[in-house]
Amino acid sequence: MKHWMLWLLAGIVALIGGLAALFNLGSASSLTLTFGGWALIIVGALQGWAAYKAPSVPTMIGAGVLALAGIFLGLSLLFGPFGDGRVLQFLLGALLIASGAGKLWVGRSLHGDRVFPVLLGAGGGSAILGVIVLLGVTINFGLIVALELLASGIALVLLSLRLKRHAGEN
Repeated sequence: MKHWMLWLLAGIVALIGGLAALFNLGSASSLTLTFGGWALIIVGALQGWAAYKAPSVPTMIGAGVLALAGIFLGLSLLFGPFGDGRVLQFLLGALLIASGAGKLWVGRSLHGDRVFPVLLGAGGGSAILGVIVLLGVTINFGLIVALELLASGIALVLLSLRLKRHAGEN
């Protein structure tokens, strides 16, 4: 499987998980967390595989750390927070800020590209959600997970299509 296809698949899974979680916020919070948890685990596994196939060690390490954090967070959503919940709150906040920073970093390098404004918006949104979580602002946890999955899904799909387009030009 081509490298860009892994990112596309991860993006589609994130979008589906985010939409499923978003549309089930009011009906059942546990159902939302279950959708979000499984989506994070699947996206984390796909990111881990893509990290394994990464062309450079720094890319491999960065993607691997985010993949492990996503899998840990997904397991925490499915099986309950480990400890008293502060670890989950800190991990979620840190993961959201790191995710936002990663999207902003990639977006910065694509200045002038069509995906530039979308990546900046997705990155900024993720970072703001992370700060909200770390500050302990009371907000629906399922909504935070759903919004992050949607932001990551959009970014992954756009980046994968860009990678495919540039791979076809070479």
